[in-house]
Amino acid sequence: MLLTEEQKKSFVDNGFLILDDFFTNSELLDFKNMLIYLIQINLKKASKINSELVLDDFKGKELDDGIIKLEEIDHQFVANIYDTLFQTPQFLRITAKKEITYCINQLLGRNENDPTYIDQSRCRIDPPLDPNKRTCGWHQEVFYYIPESDFVQTWAPLIHDATKENGAVEVCPGSHLEGIAKQSNLENDELYKFIVDDRVIKKYTPLIAELKVGQILIFNSKLIHKSGRNSSKQVRYSLVGINHNLANEFFEPPNIVVADKEEKMKKYYSKVFEQNE
Repeated sequence: MLLTEEQKKSFVDNGFLILDDFFTNSELLDFKNMLIYLIQINLKKASKINSELVLDDFKGKELDDGIIKLEEIDHQFVANIYDTLFQTPQFLRITAKKEITYCINQLLGRNENDPTYIDQSRCRIDPPLDPNKRTCGWHQEVFYYIPESDFVQTWAPLIHDATKENGAVEVCPGSHLEGIAKQSNLENDELYKFIVDDRVIKKYTPLIAELKVGQILIFNSKLIHKSGRNSSKQVRYSLVGINHNLANEFFEPPNIVVADKEEKMKKYYSKVFEQNE
């Protein structure tokens, strides 16, 4: 998949690129069928602890009504599906698709076949008006993964088109050009602790990346972005991925970081901001 000079320039200027018809119908259908199978398994398990659950009521409705029902009964069912999905062959064929690396390398001016390290590639599951509040404010991914690593992110809808109503990702075009933005380290129990300051966001005109199933969004790790709020009646299933540059001097396999990950992230945060004070 060869990118045009116009596409490369758009990525440099805006910090992101949307590619059409990236995933095949076959890849997406295999994933969909596998997902339905997983939901059916968990609905069957849930029916054993909730006698009012009638499995036949969810035939053909697993992807939306089924997940919503499982969330209602016990979030752990949805969590188990989430923790299973990313290691299935059907998902791996999507997230490890070689064309992703080819495109990233072209955008960054590297050799087309240079390998990347796929980190934390998952299928997000975001039910309508998610009661677990897993959405995040405006942020950059730099403080959430390997400190000072050189990486590019991917995002794509997998079941339903991504729309404003179901919470498509939002981006601040061109925000990557300023490097690491001023942001706060929120000392709380939230999953996302590093949030870009509001006065930074005011400089940009945010864009909602409404994507069709089959499209993919590739974006710079320093692009300011956030997930939208799912106010629809659909469950949003989306690919989120991180592709690290193995040649970067700061790259190290994430399992080395895990033991003291939070401490290293705080140290990196201090390094970035305290030296400028």
